[in-house]
Amino acid sequence: MATARLILRRNPNKENLYPIVILISHKGTNTEIATKMEIDKEYWKDGTIKRGCPQFENVREANMKLSLKLNEVLEFIEVLEGSRRIDMMTAKQIADFVKKGGKAHTDSDFFEYFETYISKIPNLSTREKYSHTLVILKVYTKHLFFSEITKPWLSRFKEWRLNNVSAATTNIDLRNIRAVINKAIDVDEIIGQELYPFRKFEFAKAEPRNLRLGIDKIKEIRDFKTEKKTEQLAIDFFMLSFYLIGMNNADIYSLKNINEGRVEYIRKKTSKPYSIKLEPEALEIIERRKGVKKLLIYQETYANYRNLTKQINKYLKKVGEA
Repeated sequence: MATARLILRRNPNKENLYPIVILISHKGTNTEIATKMEIDKEYWKDGTIKRGCPQFENVREANMKLSLKLNEVLEFIEVLEGSRRIDMMTAKQIADFVKKGGKAHTDSDFFEYFETYISKIPNLSTREKYSHTLVILKVYTKHLFFSEITKPWLSRFKEWRLNNVSAATTNIDLRNIRAVINKAIDVDEIIGQELYPFRKFEFAKAEPRNLRLGIDKIKEIRDFKTEKKTEQLAIDFFMLSFYLIGMNNADIYSLKNINEGRVEYIRKKTSKPYSIKLEPEALEIIERRKGVKKLLIYQETYANYRNLTKQINKYLKKVGEA
C-alpha cells in the first residue's frame, strides 16, 4: 500500500534551510515531491511548521497549504488504488502521475512492467514464451520505455528478428509485446491510448504451413509395422491424441482417471473444461499402455510432458521418414 507524508529533507540547502517535501513510499521504493517551502530545522515537528518560524509571516496559512498539497497526493493515490493501477507502479511513477495531474506517466519502464506481467501468468508454458520474448528484447536493447516503442521501432525490431529467425517466430515476439502493451493500457492504465504503436502496423509475412494430415496418412501411421518399441509407443500416443479429438501432450500427460467412459479435464492452455467420450479405439490404447501407478505408461516413463514431447516427436519423425 502506498503512503505519503510530509518530511524535511536530511540535508539543508545553501542557505542552511531544510526543504519540506512529500515522501511517497510504495513496495520498497521511495521518492519525493517538492513543496517549494523550506525552514529552519528547529521549527519542524510531526509534519507541521511550529509557531514563530521566521520563514513565514502566517504559519497557519503555510501549514494549510502543506496539508492541501498532501491531501491532493493522497487523493491521487486513492484513485490509483481504486483502479488497481498502483499494483504495477513504483513510487516514482506515482509521483509522476501526481505531477501530471492524474495522467499516466508516458516513460514507464517497459522491462520492469513486462517482468511483473510474466510473474502473473498462471500457465507455465505461456510464461516461458513471454520470458523468452523478454530475453530477446534485452539482447536487442539494454533499456526500453513504453514511449520508445513506436511503429518505426517495431519495424526495426521486426527486421532485426527476421535476420535470425522465421517470420512465425518473429510474430510471436511481436504479439507478446502487443499483449503486454494492451494490458498496460486497458487494465492497469499506466499509459494512455496515444502510446499504442500497433495501429496499421504490419506483422512479418509468413507463408502458412499446411499441418493437416489426410485420413490416408493417419491410417498409414496407425497401421505402420515396426519392431522398435519406441516407435510403437510414439504411434500409439499419436493415435490416442487423435482419438481424444486432438488433445495436446501436456493434457494427456496430466490425465488421472476415466470417469464413466469419458475423459474429463481442464485444458491447461485455455482453462476450458472438456468431456470426451472414449471410443473403443482409444480405450484399447489406454488398456495396452496402462501405467503401474498412473493411468498411462507415458506418465511414468518421462519426468514431464516436455521430455515426453521431445521423445514422441523424435520417433514419429522416424516413422514419418519410413
